[in-house]
Amino acid sequence: MVMRVPLLVNLSSAPPLSEWEPVETVVISLHGGMIRTHRGIPVGTTLDIRMRHTQRSARGRVVWSGQEVTAHTVDVGFEFLEPPGFWGVHFPAPRSAEGERPRIQ
Repeated sequence: MVMRVPLLVNLSSAPPLSEWEPVETVVISLHGGMIRTHRGIPVGTTLDIRMRHTQRSARGRVVWSGQEVTAHTVDVGFEFLEPPGFWGVHFPAPRSAEGERPRIQ
């Protein structure tokens, strides 16, 4: 789902008083999302993720890191390491779960 959500992210391995980076999502899904960040983050890195205007937080793992989108930003995809529900959004059930079968025309 295309949705901009203001977040703060930090490497889970960062020192406790390190600065969190303000980012926004590009897309979100039940199991993760994609953010646009000012630093490249290697695949496999664990992130601490917080919503900027709430107390909601989660951990995620980087599963994809793209090329530079602009001269100063990179898209990074992550999956949550915790049960779904972080976004507070109701995602529709997959069509196959609704009993629909693909139609051949």
